[in-house]
Amino acid sequence: MPGSERVRQLAAKRGGPAHLLIEHRGEIVVDHRIGVGPRAAFWPFSVSKIFIAALVWSLIADGTLDPHTPIVEHWPEFASASSAAEAKSAITVMDVLTHRSGLPRPGGPAREILALGDYARNIRQIEAASPIRPPSGRPAYEWLAWGYILGELACRATGTSGIRDAGRPLAELLRQRVLDPIGAHDTFLGLPATERWRAVPMTARGPATLPVATVLNSARVREAVIPAGGVSTTAHDALRLLRELRAGGERLGLRPEHVAQLIAPSNDGEYDPFAGSRTWWGHGVQLGHPAAHAVNASAFGRLTSERAWGHNGSNVATAWHDPDRDLSFVYFSGIIEMFPVNRMRFLQLQDAAVRAADSTN
Repeated sequence: MPGSERVRQLAAKRGGPAHLLIEHRGEIVVDHRIGVGPRAAFWPFSVSKIFIAALVWSLIADGTLDPHTPIVEHWPEFASASSAAEAKSAITVMDVLTHRSGLPRPGGPAREILALGDYARNIRQIEAASPIRPPSGRPAYEWLAWGYILGELACRATGTSGIRDAGRPLAELLRQRVLDPIGAHDTFLGLPATERWRAVPMTARGPATLPVATVLNSARVREAVIPAGGVSTTAHDALRLLRELRAGGERLGLRPEHVAQLIAPSNDGEYDPFAGSRTWWGHGVQLGHPAAHAVNASAFGRLTSERAWGHNGSNVATAWHDPDRDLSFVYFSGIIEMFPVNRMRFLQLQDAAVRAADSTN
């Protein structure tokens, strides 16, 4: 792919640890590692949500879940343990998939972070929480709650509970329904202690990001089941999932119409204060949106089409596919920088990849 050297140069300039993987028209055109080996497992932040979305849609496809059914039908305590039981009883699976449950930060950001390594504590906080707005309204990004709600719902719908054994039933369900079928054998929801040698360490750039890196480098957090942000994985496994979904998801039990629903737009890019940016949502994934100015562009850059889908992970990692170009882009790093420096670096890198694809005749 002409221009791919420019993309490599930008990745090299940002440094490592990192892995840049680009596939264009079915061919891997860039596979560039910086300071990591082939079995290194990155913490990809919200890129993890693509894996959880695939799990939920596999349960929708086989009839285990109805996307328009209230969550309480499978998980009564989701509402009954709250003082806002009536309001929470109306929240559906689809409300959560589209970040419209009204529960963006149950208990507040500080309590969510303090409970980061404790699956059961997070579930209890969600059960006790009251929505900040009615369901089905404007999106309010559920950075961590999204994964705990959908993960626990998946467990309850299949006859178990993630509260047992610190969320391990959810990790096993993800392996059975998503990871093993696509051959993602280097991916773990909760990195086992025996696999800790794989963990790519977080590198803080500046004192402000040091606390985040310290927390995420701890064994307690890396080994915990944190579904919305802690699916330790490789760039190649993330690409496997993108490939499976763009092919229709047959190995996940999906049909093309399910994937079409997953990636169909569910909002119009309103500014979301909980995301800190304008965000275009599908039904479990983020979407692309081209714009000349960074403020009006999606997290996938200023050039990706509106049909691009995937997920950004706090501008530390990203994975997306643009069907208009048959271009898949995966970039995982262990570098934590302050916003907006990290966002601008990501936009520059992704824009260069799109330009390189567009230069191909």
